[in-house]
Amino acid sequence: MAPRSVHLLGTPCITPDGAGGLARGRKPWAIVAYLALEVRPVTRDELISLLFADAADPGAALRWNLGQARRVLGEADSLRGQLLTLPATVTVDVTSVVRGRWPGAVALPGLGHELLEGMQFPGCSMFEMWLVGARRRLAAATEAILHEAAVASLAAGKAEDAAGFAAQLVALAPLVDAHHELLIRAYVMAGDENAARRHLEAAVRLFRAEIGSDPAPPVFLAAEATRRRARLEPSAARTRALLAAGRTQAAAGSLETALRVLNEACNEASATGDVHLQAAAQFELGAALAGAGSARHQEAELALFSAIELATQTGDQRIAAAAYRHLAASELFRGAYGRVIAWLDEAERLHDGSDDERVELSAIRGAALLDLGERFRALEEMRRGIDADPGESHYFLPLLLTHTGRAYMLGGELTLARKRLERSRQLIAERAWAGLSAAPLSLLGHIAVLEDNLGQAADLLETAFESACQADDPCWETWSAHGLARLASARGETTTALTRYADTIYRSSPQRGGHLWSRVWALVDAAATARIAGDERAGAWYREALETAQRTGMSDHLTALSSTRPSSN
Repeated sequence: MAPRSVHLLGTPCITPDGAGGLARGRKPWAIVAYLALEVRPVTRDELISLLFADAADPGAALRWNLGQARRVLGEADSLRGQLLTLPATVTVDVTSVVRGRWPGAVALPGLGHELLEGMQFPGCSMFEMWLVGARRRLAAATEAILHEAAVASLAAGKAEDAAGFAAQLVALAPLVDAHHELLIRAYVMAGDENAARRHLEAAVRLFRAEIGSDPAPPVFLAAEATRRRARLEPSAARTRALLAAGRTQAAAGSLETALRVLNEACNEASATGDVHLQAAAQFELGAALAGAGSARHQEAELALFSAIELATQTGDQRIAAAAYRHLAASELFRGAYGRVIAWLDEAERLHDGSDDERVELSAIRGAALLDLGERFRALEEMRRGIDADPGESHYFLPLLLTHTGRAYMLGGELTLARKRLERSRQLIAERAWAGLSAAPLSLLGHIAVLEDNLGQAADLLETAFESACQADDPCWETWSAHGLARLASARGETTTALTRYADTIYRSSPQRGGHLWSRVWALVDAAATARIAGDERAGAWYREALETAQRTGMSDHLTALSSTRPSSN
């Protein structure tokens, strides 16, 4: 018998057709959807509160609907007991979108359709609120899957496939600059420069009509891209020299020079025909581009996926694993946590067991889990990384310690938070990494505000803010500016606090490539302060925070927002 699949995107159904019996009513499908998207066992009481609170006999109503859900799943012994999970023998399309890989997800018949399409649940306000968030989360995950499919196809030389995926992205979200950039890039790489030019013209007309401005500069730059030309006399030695020079320039902060040199190294490597050298060159280029901000994000992805494709051909697991780690770190900032976890899983699969890789893997995974509100799992992962570096020599350790401090701070364990942050600060000072010093300083300032040590908080946060601005780092600027807003609020300076919050929100703009979780953190506090002050910005800040938290699955922020909703919303 063919394995059973449950499809919840679009009109719910089961494959193979006719397998078992269809459920009667909407709520059995609602139960299956909720269990599929929650990453934990769900209690019967929780389902009753969501779907059956108004029933004459809530327990009996749940039992009947669980029986109908078993018909959907084809597992008579499933959904028993107090803690409910879906049986492992059943596949559900939404899990492939949120937590799967793109080759399987793009083949789903309902991809791009709404979760439980057309279904409403009157009288179940708590479930309908959850459903709105789940639909937003799946819409974002669908875009992430199609984006990954397009970039991976470009990296594999399948430009026409990439154009098909990118066209779906444009149809789903026509006002996202990156989708148009990707489609134009696919047309150019397919050799269809006329299609690229026509699409650029159409995108410009659309953006001007809808939002009164042109698309972002990378959209225009994509149309100007040309396919790489090989050098006449390729040299492996010259390629290695170029790679070394590019790394040196990147480490020195001369990013544009580094990118120019590394692009030349990629051209040279391609001309040598040495696939291993090509993989190494693409990886170095991708790593440098990943540090160049959101404007170069798509180019970074393409280079890193190319490195993976080439490294897979040669069996070089080290380069492939490193490329997956860089992809995961980049998506962490953008809040695409499903992709972060999937790529980290790939990196773990290729992991050679060295402690050196363990520190970086644990730092990225721990930060992602923390952003999702899974603090205890995050701390467990972070401790794993810290334990892997007893000599405290890994370059990623200060960042790992900083995020560990963030985890303790968010849990109210301020003494432990301070210990981790102070150690991060010491290591950064020993290594003279001025650009990173603002990270632990900012969080130490937040802790001082929480402890009502406002004088110390001012010193820490002002120093952190100046350092972050000098480094032009949007993440640390956001943390320190947010701390200064909290400081003003703690002093009772509401007008100053709101000005500071507005500045924080500006500095955390996604266009700058900052940490999306940190933006929502600031928006939550800003909305609460504005609501109390009667400031008209409360509603807009609240809505953006709610929509982003729902779309990305930031559960702690959703909990905080439940108590800060402006009355006008």
